[in-house]
Amino acid sequence: MNEQLFASRIRQALDESADRLPYRVTQRLERARLAAVARAAAATSIVSSVSGGAATVSMPSDDRPSGLVRLLSTLGPILLIIAGFYGIAAWDDAQRAADTADIDAEIVLSDDDDVPLSALTDRGFGVYIKNSRQ
Repeated sequence: MNEQLFASRIRQALDESADRLPYRVTQRLERARLAAVARAAAATSIVSSVSGGAATVSMPSDDRPSGLVRLLSTLGPILLIIAGFYGIAAWDDAQRAADTADIDAEIVLSDDDDVPLSALTDRGFGVYIKNSRQ
């Protein structure tokens, strides 16, 4: 059974049973409904305007955040990710500089003076120096 058919059958049954209610019950239900509507209207008017001295500030009655809050909630995570990437790049640059300095120090302090100049310009020489230290 689909939902619309089910809802219409329930509505029909409630309408039929509402016609059979006693007059006193109907009157009490109507008074309760009017009181609830009045309370809801009063609560909405309290939320929608806040008085401060002579000035009245109107606030939206819905619970959506303001434009600034939405902007910050959107840009905040993006800025954190960018800062994280910047930090990772800076750390990687510092690590590469430290590795290069270690290789240069190893070359300068090495006991083997018979290393040819072509080996110093070879890219795999740094890997050789790192592996020879271990």
